[in-house]
Amino acid sequence: MALDAAITQSTAGVAATQRHRSLGELISISIFWFAINFHWAAILLILIPSQVTGLLFQAAPGATIAARSDWVLMNRPLVVALVEAPGLIVALIANPLFGLLSDRTPGRFGRRRPYILGGTALNVVGLAVMALGPALVAEPGNGNPLAPSLLMLMAGLMLTQLANNAAAAPFHALLPDLVPQEQRGKASGIMGLALFLGQIGGALVPIFFAFNSASLLDGSQPFATFAHGITLTYGAIAVVISLMAVLTALTVHEPPWHGDTISAAHRAADQRTWRALVLTVLAVLLFTGAALVLFRFTSLTADSDSISILQLIAVILAGIGAAYAFGFSPRRNPDFSWVVLTRMLVMQGVYMVQTFLLLYMGDVAHAPSPEGATTTFIIILTLTATVSTLFAGWGSDRIGRKRMVYVSGAFMAVVGAAFVLAPYLVPGQVLTLAFGSAAVFGLGYGAYVSVDWALVADVLPSETTFARDMGVWNIGLTLPQVFAAIFGGWVLSLGIALGSKQFGYTLLFVWFVVFCVLGTVTVRNIKGVKR
Repeated sequence: MALDAAITQSTAGVAATQRHRSLGELISISIFWFAINFHWAAILLILIPSQVTGLLFQAAPGATIAARSDWVLMNRPLVVALVEAPGLIVALIANPLFGLLSDRTPGRFGRRRPYILGGTALNVVGLAVMALGPALVAEPGNGNPLAPSLLMLMAGLMLTQLANNAAAAPFHALLPDLVPQEQRGKASGIMGLALFLGQIGGALVPIFFAFNSASLLDGSQPFATFAHGITLTYGAIAVVISLMAVLTALTVHEPPWHGDTISAAHRAADQRTWRALVLTVLAVLLFTGAALVLFRFTSLTADSDSISILQLIAVILAGIGAAYAFGFSPRRNPDFSWVVLTRMLVMQGVYMVQTFLLLYMGDVAHAPSPEGATTTFIIILTLTATVSTLFAGWGSDRIGRKRMVYVSGAFMAVVGAAFVLAPYLVPGQVLTLAFGSAAVFGLGYGAYVSVDWALVADVLPSETTFARDMGVWNIGLTLPQVFAAIFGGWVLSLGIALGSKQFGYTLLFVWFVVFCVLGTVTVRNIKGVKR
């Protein structure tokens, strides 16, 4: 009863800040989302794979460039996974943790802006470690796939994940904090636009600094030139995210908050959260340590498959522990739970395709340049998604969130069906059909992204824990990233074993359709959103 009374009191206080917002105010709330997506698109899609390639090349044994390049290509997939995995675990825990801290932080500047500025400042330090740290501990030619330079990159990425999530989780709560329900579709659409513009910018910015891992491996680009381009790209990312954080702090007028609504029941719940969080971290460390001991002292081989499974289990442990620690309860909050599950299912399908899209372009579409075809596919998809994002967000305020999800799911499922059938019905036109499908998929995906924010904002369990619960919602984005790569790889292997590479991709897209359909139909179970 005490907790319910505190929630009722908090609801009244938050509702008072949710006045009608101008277009400029809605844009101000979204600009840091542009920066976050710019930041991670550049780092995860371009910088980490390229930098791992460069650091491995520097550490590679061999007397010739060809021998060193072969060694790099053999070790790169495993090393990229090892570098990224600890950061994903940090993100799973840090996002809801800093969300909870911001929910409980009083101050005349509001609850969110101090974290956005402080987290971004530490984020810049993390970027500096990633850019400059590996060179300080490099041991050229040592023949170690996990050389000190790569461990330094891993540590820098963990710090960057911690800092970025410290800023991002409180930022996520600005929309439900400040925007009234009747404007959330429009605000969500602007968030979607910021997402796609950030992803395009982040994917394109490395081009301006002219580092090329393929040229490094064939000897046509010196390592010094390559490393210089990497450093400049990190600098550009730091400038963009710092500028957007400052603009957000200056233009978003968050009211002061003094913590008067935190009840004794909430404080007791916070203590339980900290205990569960410590146990989660210990469980992940214990499992990871035990697995490494097995690899070290038994006949088990630490190949890419075993490392992927280790990564998956560690991330699942962290995800389940974080969800429990931060109060995720399907029985107590069924609508919020259905929204999280919906997001996990849809993103599982999307990440499965995204992970293997470049390989599909070469193996099935027979593109002359798989990299170029993949880039073209992403550009077409992003352009149509950008258009649909604005209209779908605005439309969801009028026709309803659920209906917009149904429409977007139908578009995405149709595209999946086209990829399933194309190699058998129009085998000579698969690439052309893929580009056309990218446009249709973009319409559906843009519509989904535009509603995603509004849908979760409508069903958040408590105004006293907006940022924490948005962090739990983000678990539905992180877990599929890991599971998609492993499950998708198993599906492809099964298809190849049963028939051919083409059949493997057929099974992959069948599963994509299944996940899209499941993620669409589960929306009907959200009772708090009527249409």
